[in-house]
Amino acid sequence: MAILPQFVWTFIAAQLLPLTFVNYIHTFKFMLTSRRIVATSTIHLPVSYSIGTAQNPNLSTLATTSKITLTSLQPLLTLDYGTEVLGIPTLDVDEISGLAQIELRYSEEFAGLDNVNGDGPFNFANGLTNMFRAETFEIAKPGNFQSYFAQGGLRWQSIRLLTNGSITISGAGLQGATILPSNQLPGAFNSSNGLYEDIWNLGAKAVQTACVEKGGLKPTWDITDDGALIYGQQTGQSVKGMGYSNYTMSFTTKIVRGGTGWRVATPAHSYGPYFVLTSNYPTNSTFVNTNTTLLPANNLIVGYGWGLVNVTTLTTGPVQNYPVQISISENEWLRITTSITPQGFLVLVNNVTIATISYTEGIAFASHYGSSSVTAGSWGFGPYQDQVAYVKNVEVTAANGTTIYENSMASTEILKEYGMGTNDASVCLDGSKRDRLVWIGDFVHTARILGASMNRTDFISGVMDFVFARQITSVGYVPMDAQMGTSIQYKEVYYPANFIIMDYQIFFLVTIGDYYQMTGDLALVDKYWQQTKLVATAILSFVDSASGLLGSEYAYFFSGPSNGTAPSALMVLALRQLIPVAVAVGDNSTAQAYKSAADAISTSINEKLWNDELGFYSLSLTSPEDFSAAGLAFAIRAGIANATQATRSISNLPLLKYGLGYMDDTTVTKSNETQLSPNILGFLLESLFIANMTMGVQTLDVATDLLENFWSKMVTQNEYYTGASWEYLYPDGSPGIGLYTSLSHPWGGAPTYILPQYVLGISALDPGYKKWQFKPLVYGMGLDTSEGVVPTPQGGIHASWKLAGGGLLLNVEAPSGTTGTISLPFVPSDISVSCEGRYAGGALVEVNGGSSCKIFALE
Repeated sequence: MAILPQFVWTFIAAQLLPLTFVNYIHTFKFMLTSRRIVATSTIHLPVSYSIGTAQNPNLSTLATTSKITLTSLQPLLTLDYGTEVLGIPTLDVDEISGLAQIELRYSEEFAGLDNVNGDGPFNFANGLTNMFRAETFEIAKPGNFQSYFAQGGLRWQSIRLLTNGSITISGAGLQGATILPSNQLPGAFNSSNGLYEDIWNLGAKAVQTACVEKGGLKPTWDITDDGALIYGQQTGQSVKGMGYSNYTMSFTTKIVRGGTGWRVATPAHSYGPYFVLTSNYPTNSTFVNTNTTLLPANNLIVGYGWGLVNVTTLTTGPVQNYPVQISISENEWLRITTSITPQGFLVLVNNVTIATISYTEGIAFASHYGSSSVTAGSWGFGPYQDQVAYVKNVEVTAANGTTIYENSMASTEILKEYGMGTNDASVCLDGSKRDRLVWIGDFVHTARILGASMNRTDFISGVMDFVFARQITSVGYVPMDAQMGTSIQYKEVYYPANFIIMDYQIFFLVTIGDYYQMTGDLALVDKYWQQTKLVATAILSFVDSASGLLGSEYAYFFSGPSNGTAPSALMVLALRQLIPVAVAVGDNSTAQAYKSAADAISTSINEKLWNDELGFYSLSLTSPEDFSAAGLAFAIRAGIANATQATRSISNLPLLKYGLGYMDDTTVTKSNETQLSPNILGFLLESLFIANMTMGVQTLDVATDLLENFWSKMVTQNEYYTGASWEYLYPDGSPGIGLYTSLSHPWGGAPTYILPQYVLGISALDPGYKKWQFKPLVYGMGLDTSEGVVPTPQGGIHASWKLAGGGLLLNVEAPSGTTGTISLPFVPSDISVSCEGRYAGGALVEVNGGSSCKIFALE
């Protein structure tokens, strides 16, 4: 996910808005939900546990035959799944004494279990999973039970008995998509430094938990004859109301448990006024841990923002309570009306005025992430945590009394309208637990990790299908963070809010070039070539005619400022990646145009942003004495920097060094909470290997430092370990957004594709690896051996190298129909080639695929 500054969110919303037995409870909360289980699913089981009165990290091995009894003396069970898992929580109850209420919490890091909300809630997006990381259930008899919602990624879970008596649990787990151990993946990497294999595994794990099969997640609303049955979750807004303001919205609701929730005057991304009406909390359906401080009974609770509680980077406005003078009973139909009036939000229940909420709070907090208008935007529905309610018969009237919207909420057609439909493509999300959106900037790493580990290039093509289907062709842009469950029928509604990070558009172009080089899939790139050109043309329109750089007051770039090195160099990289695609599809004129544009921007970068006095590429024209890791990385990978510029720039990296890693740029303030980005440092890591390999620049000490002192922290700290790559780190190596940090985030997994390509040394010379290169990195990182498998469309390339007997021993076996060039790190004094190949002189050996090739070279 891209963490955006406040002014960007202001721009987003401002642009978007204008243009059962308690059989009964058991049925509703432990409903069997096999419809949400993907075909290739499994039960993920915990590997260890502890039992007591408090969370305990000293766990014991959990046997599959174990039965654990919770009592008031030992009410708390802590479960460790060992690594990242996700899916629908499931529980086998063997024995029970009376009614039992239990609370389940979930977290990626251990400390989250001590937080009342787990490591959530995740208010930013629905993600077709539970946004809450704590949920409560009441169980009346033994059996197998499942939660209504799937949970996103987690390693830790706790189960606490809240009531007297006892409950014996004979099984717990999560039912979800199969996650393969690394030794069962098509790709592989290891070396004489075992840490590097563990680091390679991080990205391989992250993509498995972040990628979702088509149809693998179902709607989180149930559509019934009585309307939409909605369990506590982030609200879904109607796309049909985004252009409206100053209206009255009425709906009929029946509270099944706890309360009901809704919004008005809210953009698609759920930031705005949020209303929750609580019931009178009857004893037969109310959980004993209900937060009556936040949600007192028989009250209207109003917040402004993402929800009712702050979550690290997602702050919300103060919560206000308005006691309701009539009794709000459960299982009775209520008619709720909310009017956007000159005085404020007027709320009525059954025609009885409950409150008029002043716009003061909205005015104070609206511009933080929403619109400067507090009266414009759509309506939406979503009860709060552990609440369940029906919603039907929605009616919206304009200020003049004209009915502008009516919906019974009893048709599945509303699911796409409210952004709650099935995921209709195989896609990869930014993270396993959050945000669970298709962030196309993050995907530039994810795509290459997929190719290097799972060989699931269908996920890459799935993302291309998903994203291009939502392109706004009139302007060329594709969505930066499209949400599963939305419909292309309403794609224009999400413009421009979901399209504004311009270098995410560029990253998507880079990914298209990467995909073609990886797969040689001419049919797919040809299918989307005209749409690809629309994206490129849109971004090229931001080239400043005066500077020749990518710069515009109307463009926001995540990687760096306008008229700066990072976005400009990134565009050069994208254009140069697309030239082979243009040639392959027979569009030679576009290939030439892209070459000319890339060369021109490259020249402008070197003429106007290279600071020869300080020895680095300036952050931007307005910040000539600052520089960034991304600018350096993209200048090298795009072929802009020469050996001298690369050497001098890399020698200035100590200016960015802070804690165990490197800051994004020299303008960043140093503190204990400075975020160090594996995303940016992944780009930097690759550029270091490129500079070493192609220009002979001495960079491997920095690369080694990044691997052994930065990425190692994702492996060596058990309290945070998930087996997957992270989103951010603090300078001390802990998760960089606290509990909110995604600890299974593919954008942090760049070593998974970098190590096989640059250390093992296998790369594609032609698209689809029809011609490949084996160029091992033998010296400079203290390694004696390396081996691995690089997946290709024809099959895996198995390769290894080893320093032995005073020389270098290489083994490689590639698929039939391919040819390869082996580049030795020295000109051998003697060499033996045992395969269908030949020594081509110098340091080159040419081989054919289809058989195993062994080479021994003496230096």
